[in-house]
Amino acid sequence: MENLLSVIEILKHQQPDPKIVTQRFSDLEYKEIVWSDSSNDEFHIAESDIAVDKGKIAWFQYSDQADFLLNIYENGNLFSWIPITYNPIFGCMCYLLEWYKDHLLFIYREKHDIYICSVKDQNVKHFNFHGEEIERKGDLISYETYQNKLADKVRLIRIPELIESDSIAKTEAEKLGLLPKGLNRPGRFLGYK
Repeated sequence: MENLLSVIEILKHQQPDPKIVTQRFSDLEYKEIVWSDSSNDEFHIAESDIAVDKGKIAWFQYSDQADFLLNIYENGNLFSWIPITYNPIFGCMCYLLEWYKDHLLFIYREKHDIYICSVKDQNVKHFNFHGEEIERKGDLISYETYQNKLADKVRLIRIPELIESDSIAKTEAEKLGLLPKGLNRPGRFLGYK
């Protein structure tokens, strides 16, 4: 709730009447910030799509009219970035928003790809792949693509730098907790309509 209130304080200076509401998704209940703009487009920020660290706050917002935005508020300045999407009407689902080693990690899915983003000092680096299976442990993310699958291996990328590492065997990945299962598995995220 504290993170929601922090975002509300920032939004009050930019948006008309943002409110915290309780929503239901299947049998789960969650809180989100909601407001409408002058054209009656309704905007949402789910509590799970807010990350706070040492005076920095980031949030992912979306609207009913397929507007998506990543915002970072730091030292009184607001930086906004529009996620890359093939087709915004399909949607953009936030899988992870977290401060890690002084970078903001933002993982999201759009129509065809999953994007892994690392943001620092208003510089957005990203890596994308065409697939669904992804897992994170520490500073490694493992993933599998739809095409060009490796028979008995998984691909790795090091975060926050987004540097591709050598692939490892699936048996090794399983031992390390890096077997890609999907950040998008049911119950992993909330807040997307």
